[in-house]
Amino acid sequence: MTKRPPSSKNTEPVTIRTCRDLQEAELVRSMLEAGGVKAFIPDENAASLWPSQVLDTNGIRVQVAADDAALATELLDRENESL
Repeated sequence: MTKRPPSSKNTEPVTIRTCRDLQEAELVRSMLEAGGVKAFIPDENAASLWPSQVLDTNGIRVQVAADDAALATELLDRENESL
C-alpha cells in the first residue's frame, strides 16, 4: 500500500463567527457554503438539545479550514455591507 504525501492544505478548524443561536449559525454556514467555503458548526448538537444553555456559553461557533478563513471572512464582510 502506498502512502500519500501529506497535504499542504491547512485544514485545522478556525472559528470565524460566534452566533447567539443555532438559526443564526446555520444562516452563516449557508452563506459560506453558497460562496464555495465548506463550513461546519461544532456546537450544533449541543445547541439543538439545550438551546437555553447557549446563552450561558460563548455562543455557537461556525468554523472553516484555516486556509479558507480569509475568503470566509471576506464573504461575511461583503454580506454585512449589503445589509
